[in-house]
Order: sequence, then C-alpha cells, then structure tokens
Amino acid sequence: MIDDDFDKIVRRMFESFFSRSGGLSEEGNITIRSDFGKMGAPSVGMSFGNTETTPNVEKVDLGDTCVFVVETASTCQAPKIRAEGRELIVEFGTEQGAQMKLEIPYAVDVDKSSFSHRNGIIEISLLKAVDDGSSSDTNERYLRSV
Repeated sequence: MIDDDFDKIVRRMFESFFSRSGGLSEEGNITIRSDFGKMGAPSVGMSFGNTETTPNVEKVDLGDTCVFVVETASTCQAPKIRAEGRELIVEFGTEQGAQMKLEIPYAVDVDKSSFSHRNGIIEISLLKAVDDGSSSDTNERYLRSV
C-alpha cells in the first residue's frame, strides 16, 4: 500500500518535471524533446568575460595572526614570499618578474611565519612580532614553506 503511493508520487514528480521537454511514456521511458535548429554556432568575436589571471586575495586578521589566502593560476611551481617591513612580496614562479605586494598590518615574526602552496592556493600565515630580533622591520627575508 505504501509502496503504491510512493510510486504514484514519484511518477507525478517525473511527469511534472519532464512536461516541458518531453514526458514519460506509458512504459516508463523518458522522452526528451529539444529544438536544436534554433541553436547557432558561436560567433568568432564572442567574449567569455574577464580572462585575466590576476590572483584573488583574501585577508583574515585574527589579532596576533594574519592569514592571507591567494588563489593563483599556477599549480606547478611554489612561490617565493618575503617580508620587507610592513609589506609582503609574493613572487610567482610562472613568469620572470611576476610578483604581488600585500600590505601587512604589523611587523611579523619572520622565523615563526610560514606559507603553504597546493593546487594553485597559497596560504600565508603571519605571526605578530613580539621583539625586534625576528621582526620583519629589521629582518627582511623569505618565509619558509611548510
């Protein structure tokens, strides 16, 4: 009894779903109709939107830690990232001289900060400097990869 009601409900759902493009036959087969004659070939001058490969950057400030998530087109070579004062320079391995500069809100501890790179996503974790010995204001160096 319950199975019969379930079958009726499912059949009605399929019939209403496929009523625009075809329908169900009495045997339960699905017929899909479409008019491909109205579809034309794409024109040569078609534009598919912005095809630039500029990286998308998201910054998350957690107080004593700042995390940057950078989405790039490159999935092969790991980037080189260095802290210079209150600026973070990301050098991509795709083209010679391709780099991006990010402002950081405070001096970071270069020894404890790191980054990871996987599938075109770079995650940079920056820890706030407590003393000047390892601060990015006095030590301008590359971050380590984890």
